[in-house]
Amino acid sequence: MKRWVARAIGAPGATSFARFERIVTGAEARRPWAAALDDASVSAEAREAVSAMAGVVASPRLLAVLRTAASRAVGQEPFDEQLLAVCALLSGHAVEMDTGEGKTLTGALAAAAFALAGRRVHVLSVNDYLAERDAEWMRPLFELLDISVAWIGQRTDTDARRRAYRADVVYAPVSEVGYDVLRDRFVTAVSDRVEPGLDVALVDEADAVMIDEAMSPLVLAGASPEPPEEFTLADAIVRDLDADAHYAIDADRVTVSLTDAGLDQLEQRLGGINLYDTAHTATLTKVNLALHAHVLVHRDVDYLVVDDAITLINSARGRLAHQQRWPDGLHAAVEAKEGLPISSPGLVLDTLTVHDLLRSYATLTGMSGTVVAVADELIEFFELRSGRVERRRPNRRVDRVPRVFVDDRERKAAVVAEVVERHRTGQPVLVGTQSVRESERYAAVLAAAGVDAQVLNARNDASEAAVIARAGTFGAVTISTQMSGRGTDIRLGGPDEADHHRVAATGGLAVLQVGRYPSARLDAQLRGRSGRQGDPGVTQTYVSTDDELVRAHAPRHHLEKIRRRGSRLDQTTLRFIVDHAQRAAESARRTRHRDTWDFSRAIARQRSTVLAARAEVLAGDRAGVELSGRIPNELDALASASSPEAVHRLLREVTLWTLDEQWCDHLARLTEVRDGIHLQALAGVNPRDEFHRIALREFHGFFTAAYDRAAEIVRAVSIDQVGEGIAALGLRRPSATWTYMTSDNPLGSPIDRAARTAGTWVRSRLYRIE
Repeated sequence: MKRWVARAIGAPGATSFARFERIVTGAEARRPWAAALDDASVSAEAREAVSAMAGVVASPRLLAVLRTAASRAVGQEPFDEQLLAVCALLSGHAVEMDTGEGKTLTGALAAAAFALAGRRVHVLSVNDYLAERDAEWMRPLFELLDISVAWIGQRTDTDARRRAYRADVVYAPVSEVGYDVLRDRFVTAVSDRVEPGLDVALVDEADAVMIDEAMSPLVLAGASPEPPEEFTLADAIVRDLDADAHYAIDADRVTVSLTDAGLDQLEQRLGGINLYDTAHTATLTKVNLALHAHVLVHRDVDYLVVDDAITLINSARGRLAHQQRWPDGLHAAVEAKEGLPISSPGLVLDTLTVHDLLRSYATLTGMSGTVVAVADELIEFFELRSGRVERRRPNRRVDRVPRVFVDDRERKAAVVAEVVERHRTGQPVLVGTQSVRESERYAAVLAAAGVDAQVLNARNDASEAAVIARAGTFGAVTISTQMSGRGTDIRLGGPDEADHHRVAATGGLAVLQVGRYPSARLDAQLRGRSGRQGDPGVTQTYVSTDDELVRAHAPRHHLEKIRRRGSRLDQTTLRFIVDHAQRAAESARRTRHRDTWDFSRAIARQRSTVLAARAEVLAGDRAGVELSGRIPNELDALASASSPEAVHRLLREVTLWTLDEQWCDHLARLTEVRDGIHLQALAGVNPRDEFHRIALREFHGFFTAAYDRAAEIVRAVSIDQVGEGIAALGLRRPSATWTYMTSDNPLGSPIDRAARTAGTWVRSRLYRIE
């Protein structure tokens, strides 16, 4: 709809920031005054400007000082559009700014304004690289304003994290803050906490963090005493299975199952057993996991083998996911597949959704190049309104109509021919691919054609800044798996734009996208790398009907149409099929987000109750109160033989252990219920309502059981064991924490299934196309 109509009816994403233009104009009028300030006066004037407004509210005086500080400290003078975006962020909105329009500086200025008002600010990004780069890049600005700044990454140790969180502004990946919150929940002494302090969150790449990442729970795991599972036999016997004959992959390509022939062959290999006998349940589970690892989990797509270990690839970020594993034995199955040592299983300690983490902040705001596309979801899930700040210069980029090919071979030939032709003229080319494997395959094909391409993927993401910096130089060809969240701008003519005129004369950066992402927003972000700040540029997308997006999300009658008519289909029809598949993928993602939100409500409320009780045990005398009513005589005897302080410490440690153990067991039970709850829909029961009912029933008596268990343990403690800690009692706390990559896959509502069934019947019986 027209933008003025959208604003008139209050449509999501249509918020107008025109009311801030007067403030920006006022800041321009105060430019000479602010420029005359000496360095010592800049911070004082900024703080006075904030205090004069009685809160974090943008004013001409504040913006004028911030503009001067940025120009003086980092050599960048903010444009009016950036100051307009600062106003919007300070007013609590999510802001859309196109790629290359200066979001990093905009976010730093807003963070500085919050900090000047006495708020603690977290600038949340999608990866370590951006957190470190932006913090160090903007450090001179913060120091000029007398604001402390720090950053946190995956390899930051505990003491450094604790110091970082004391800074006024902290740059960090959202997942790292979440894991610190999780780890703080399991400390046994108040001094062990790092205490992130969730006050203000300014989210970079807001749509990626708040929408895409929200459906993947952060899962904290610890080492388990259980020995590693043996997958060697299961791995060996599934290697001989043949597709179609022995196993079948579902239409969504997310599960694989044995056929009758496959089951017969495996049972014969195992000595004629019945795998569905209760005695062989563990073997059947390992076989299914091994099959999943071989068929659905792909090397150089889902993971890399680095230093004889499995390292997962975060597909949403195109980066390695350090210290992350797959849960439920899948990681061990993949290790067996690759012939690597099997790691010990993990014990899930707790979970936290990104959604719940972000909702815990007192103030939440953010920015991205594609916010408006998810404006309705930002309102639904975060009560966060959004709007767009237009680019400083008109867009000169040409987005060509996508080309769709029936098979990947034809697509590859077309892409290579296009790269060779553009490279011949000196035009820089960026090729966007979907996986590490695909990026390296295109690099090899281009090398055979005489084109030397720089590759940027999870295998070499440490050198990304240098690779991206050269991507806009004359004759450069760069291949990348994922440009979203890379952060660095591609400047025509190189980082200093010294050769800008010659490169612009070739047509600017050409972005050639191989395949479509599951989200149109990611497509837009890749295209946005071309045409930065009014530069010329061109984009072209090449899609194959063999792509995973089409195979997994296109309806069966569309796939059948492709199979029957293939190359005879016109481009309009093929583009319609691809667009439909992408919309289906986006719809599935929204459904998973809502499911994750709905199912986490009950767990979140129960977790809050447990954490409140745990805090009373950790910092107070809740353990003594609870246990003295259960074993008063035993406690008196222990206190008489040792000291009240030693007994208090013992009670606290034991009670914390039993509460944590009880919570882990409760969470495991609810996880099992969650995994199968959608089967309730087949019986006409609402899965969400049923899950909440079961969660409430399972939680009944939680604290009674935990305190009874603690009393039972303390009752058996001897005098000599009082001061030795819980390890002497045979109680082990999980160590060496790591994280899990998980996702949800609901079956859908009865209406969804009914519609699919009806559609299948109509197409097969009436039109005979399935």
